Parts: sequence; C-alpha cells; structure tokens
Amino acid sequence: MREGRGLDRLLEILGDIKNTELLIAGRIENRKLLKKTYGKPNCKYIGFLDHKQLLDLELRSDAIIALYDSKLQTQHAYGMANKILEMCGLPVITNIADEIIRETECGLLVNYYNLKEIKQAIITLRDNPELPTRLGNNDRRAFLEKYNWKAMEDRLLQIYDILLFGTE
Repeated sequence: MREGRGLDRLLEILGDIKNTELLIAGRIENRKLLKKTYGKPNCKYIGFLDHKQLLDLELRSDAIIALYDSKLQTQHAYGMANKILEMCGLPVITNIADEIIRETECGLLVNYYNLKEIKQAIITLRDNPELPTRLGNNDRRAFLEKYNWKAMEDRLLQIYDILLFGTE
C-alpha cells in the first residue's frame, strides 16, 4: 500500500461502483492510504500475505487490478508486475505490459490518469460475465504456452549462449 499503485484512484471511484469489492493485500508503506480505505463499505484491507495466501486470494477473485503511476515508478518499465505474470486465469485491468496484454488478450488496458476509463473497465468486467471468462482463459493459455518458467528458462539460456558464445 503505497503511492503510485493506483489505490488512491480506485478509492476515488469505488463508491460509485455497486456490486463490487476491492480486496487489498500487502505491506503498508503509506498510512494515509490505509486511512482512506476506512469507511468504504466495498473496500477491505486484508493484510500482508505470503505468496501462497496471495495466490489463494487471486484464485478466489474475479479480476486483478495492477496500476502504476509512470511519473513515480520506473521499475515496471523493465520488470513486470507479478500480478500480471502469475496468470491465474483472471482478467487484468492495467496500464502496463500493454504488449503482453494485447498479444494475449488477457485484460483491459486503461490510462492511469483517466478515472472514468478505470471505472468503465471495472463495470465492463462486472456487467459482461462472458468477457472475464474469455480474458481469463486467454490469460491461462498464455501462461501454459508461453509465459511459464520452463519456456522462460529456455529463452534465458539461448540469450546466455548468444552473449557468451555468439551462437544460437
């Protein structure tokens, strides 16, 4: 729970979105953000979870939201949010990894600074039950076929061979 991860934006629009619940997990790095969650009936901070607990939570969820303020955060330009690459068969609402999201058709891309767009993405997933299923299936298929540890290991070894020996 820290600045630049979109929580402030979600809290701003959450009250207007009926029949939704935002579950937040993780370390608290910004107590002001935590205080903003108080009194929001459809928002719940559930604490810091270990990896297994987090995966269990994701598997019980309907979607994952991964928002990153590009003005405050630069690590997402080179790395990838674990939320996206865990590929638990869930649709993703995000403003990063646009190449992967477009290629796999596993989520909805939004502009971090456009609250209306973020709100509409949440409502679209909520109101179109076939869409989250389709996006989630695409997400899982991408993991099984391309974005898994075995496939990544093979690609990494090929890169090492090229860098070290100049061969493929």
